[in-house]
Amino acid sequence: MSAPCFGTDGWRGIIARDFTFARVAEVTAAIIAYLEEEGLAGRGLVVGFDRRFQSQAFAAEVAEIAAQRGLHVWLTRQFVPSPAVSWAVREKNAGAGIIVTASHNPPQYNGLKLKEFFGGSARPAVTARIEALLRGATAPQPRPRGRIEVFDGLDGYRRKLAQSIQPETLRRARRALALDVMHGAAAGVLAPLLEQAGFTLLELRGDENPAFDGHAPNPSADHLGGLMEVVASGRAALGLAVDGDGDRLAAVDEQGRYCGPQVLFPLLLRYLSEIRGRRGRVIKSVSTTHLVDRICRAQRLPLSETAIGFKHACQAILDDEVLMAGEESGAPGVPLHLPDRDAQLATLLLLEAIGATGGTLSALNDGLQEQFGPLHYRQDRLALPSMHCAAMQRRIAALAPPTLCGLPVRSTNRIDGVKWLLDHDAWLLIRVSGTEPLARLYAEAPDAALAEELLGCGRKLLGHESAQE
Repeated sequence: MSAPCFGTDGWRGIIARDFTFARVAEVTAAIIAYLEEEGLAGRGLVVGFDRRFQSQAFAAEVAEIAAQRGLHVWLTRQFVPSPAVSWAVREKNAGAGIIVTASHNPPQYNGLKLKEFFGGSARPAVTARIEALLRGATAPQPRPRGRIEVFDGLDGYRRKLAQSIQPETLRRARRALALDVMHGAAAGVLAPLLEQAGFTLLELRGDENPAFDGHAPNPSADHLGGLMEVVASGRAALGLAVDGDGDRLAAVDEQGRYCGPQVLFPLLLRYLSEIRGRRGRVIKSVSTTHLVDRICRAQRLPLSETAIGFKHACQAILDDEVLMAGEESGAPGVPLHLPDRDAQLATLLLLEAIGATGGTLSALNDGLQEQFGPLHYRQDRLALPSMHCAAMQRRIAALAPPTLCGLPVRSTNRIDGVKWLLDHDAWLLIRVSGTEPLARLYAEAPDAALAEELLGCGRKLLGHESAQE
């Protein structure tokens, strides 16, 4: 059993093997020790949970341990999406927040996400300190018992969402919607706001099912067959899907086409900058489409690139005026609302963008490509035995091809894995996942066939002729 460590966003492990009550107690104690070091423990701790197996029981354990250490704990009454915990940290001026969730990971996993005092993902230096405290754990000093206060974890969050939108613009997008919450913690969160705005809403997979239909609650195209069928049948004019803890968003347009984060991030960026007139720095991960780069150049917006994981964007958000931050898989974060990813806000902003133009999602997407494209984005993954991840990281780091698919490598980016940049915004990135035993490959090119060919070059560099699930 490996020692707990924080990956791309939080600590995750297989339930009963890695993720146990004893391990949760150890990690919670280390987090509290960190809060005590920083003088944040006196501000209290928000604790929430998703709908995974035993998440509520694990959250109760976290709350009890924190209370034993003298902290005031706010424990959510019901399951909540991760952004609701982020908002509660800000609303209550708490020292931190913990949500029991494994996000989009397969059903056998659970985990903890730590939200810092500012309401965003824990930064790398913070998680490194917590891991160090875990390795050198000492007996805590006795303190008077704190108090556990159970509260409605959605009420304040819904109010915050309502304050972040333009109601009239949203109402102009009224149509029949299908929202697939994938049995996750976003169930029931948006329904009151959308119905109040005049939308007809069909919520799919809103019931509790910790098995998540046997696959990860991740809104990838291969997991959204039911949503695509609803749109194709005409029962909904637009399909939307969020992951297990409500910080990833995907859509299905009226033509049945899947629109993932690489479509939605630049689309929302263009809406906020061109139509809402928002300004500020844009933060994107190294694996994000270069459509974002092109929009930033056109709008004269400063752009920064980070490693994958929203935690890497948080320091930049604290240091600068940031318009928007996003990455390859999560919903974007809009710091004016929260310095964290939020699929619920992204859903509302996407509908606003449709309402502002009076069009459709497909028209917005096609217009984006006409104005800033063409660019075609592709992803692939290769399964790795967990014990081979470190070896694969070393192998990737040593790669230095002079050409890819016959094109010269113009420059190399090593922010996260290795990214080779070619002419005309074509590129290939290979890295080891921070949350799962996978090698991930990403490619983009002005031509779809070239993007696929670049993925093939990446598989050959790793010694794989075809993708392995």
